Amino acid sequence: MRFLCRLLIIFALTSCTQTISFKNITKNQNADVGIAFSDDSFYQENSSRAYPLMSVFKLHIATAIMDKVNRGELSLNQTVKISAQELDVNTWTPMLKKYPQTGFNIKLRELLYYMLAESDNNACDLLIEKAGGIAAVQEYVHHIGLKNTTIKVTEAQMQKDKMSQYQNTATLQDLILLLKKINHNELFAPSLHKELIEIMHQTNTGENKIKKYLPQTTYIAHKTGTSSRFQNGKKIADNDIAIIKDNGKTYYLAVLITDSYETDDTNAEIIAQISKAAYKAYVNK
Repeated sequence: MRFLCRLLIIFALTSCTQTISFKNITKNQNADVGIAFSDDSFYQENSSRAYPLMSVFKLHIATAIMDKVNRGELSLNQTVKISAQELDVNTWTPMLKKYPQTGFNIKLRELLYYMLAESDNNACDLLIEKAGGIAAVQEYVHHIGLKNTTIKVTEAQMQKDKMSQYQNTATLQDLILLLKKINHNELFAPSLHKELIEIMHQTNTGENKIKKYLPQTTYIAHKTGTSSRFQNGKKIADNDIAIIKDNGKTYYLAVLITDSYETDDTNAEIIAQISKAAYKAYVNK
């Protein structure tokens, strides 16, 4: 069965004299492509379904951690002691290039950096525990108004069971709402928002996605997510969501691709071309 993308509409931006058409970018792609664009006065999406998040859910964990820091329950300067038993050396874990597999001490701030900017899976699951567990993260995201977001499984669980990678989900609208809350200092102290956004700005995954065709002077704070594939070639997800600032304008973009039979490079190029079109119509018009 061929899964054709859902995108069949033109985004009309009321704040622009132009419109953004993504139809040609996603035409005939063998994937489900979800796109949401917003500035601070306009919002448009092409699908109301919930999409698998993959590592995008690390942003939700980061906000839950920052909330605890804001409440004084955690400190970004506190030392976290990590044992060898808590580490999976067979997962994506860039921090083990710096730290030994036998265990180490690390500041919470640096652990947060590894989870967000480098998408480290060990850092992610360690911070889930610091947040009170996966159920506590779910409770937190609902508390801040993300009613169509589901956080149910850890990175370790997703590593063991591919199908569980479908369980952490969110609608496009919820993802844009989260980005806006972060950018508008609505969740915790402004200094913590500033630090969170700066870590997102330092993200070094997905250089070929939203960032690819945007000018180097553009400020991009984003979080990517990618999955494994099934034996039939289907990839569960390729994602990127971002706060983008340029030329005095701020906008938010979420592109989530699921059930894709396209290559990783093709998925990334779809996201990159969508980002390019949005920038051209909204900023560089």
